[in-house]
Amino acid sequence: MKKLFYLFLLFFVVTLGVDAQEWVNYKSEELAFIAEFPNQPEYTFKDIETEDGTSDMHMVTYYPDSRDENIGYSIIRSDFSKSQFENATIEYNNSILNEAVEGAVSSLNGELQFVNKIRFNGYPGRNVKIKMDDAFIYLNLYLVENKLFLIQIMCLAQNDKNESITRFFQSFDLLKIKE
Repeated sequence: MKKLFYLFLLFFVVTLGVDAQEWVNYKSEELAFIAEFPNQPEYTFKDIETEDGTSDMHMVTYYPDSRDENIGYSIIRSDFSKSQFENATIEYNNSILNEAVEGAVSSLNGELQFVNKIRFNGYPGRNVKIKMDDAFIYLNLYLVENKLFLIQIMCLAQNDKNESITRFFQSFDLLKIKE
């Protein structure tokens, strides 16, 4: 009985430590956003060649160890040329978001589960879920003037709809930065 009590106590302490994990506040004035990650994320940058010229791609990612419910957390900001959006219409902005969703589904060779039109701080966006093999990818995309923010999280199918997905998405916010 005493061993059972100590085993229970050990399980409780370990579980409490995992559940009480403090997330890291990540703030980037350069990228104009703030978000919480389960641990310190890494920043990378790439120039991407497009038919409209070079696009800057800023990536903030965290890939946890096996104790996390999710496989990866990332926020990507792609900066397009301002001229590409000078006279942008609602239809044009919708086409950019729709193409981004189609591109994600295609590049992942996944199956679109849902896509919802959303607005975030007055900006158009999409809320997306893609199934690929035994995993799901959740995406929120926001088109902020000439910048596309892509917030994504990937989880195994057995960890679908976990609380960290909601926490990560709800922690994201735009910063008002003077340019």
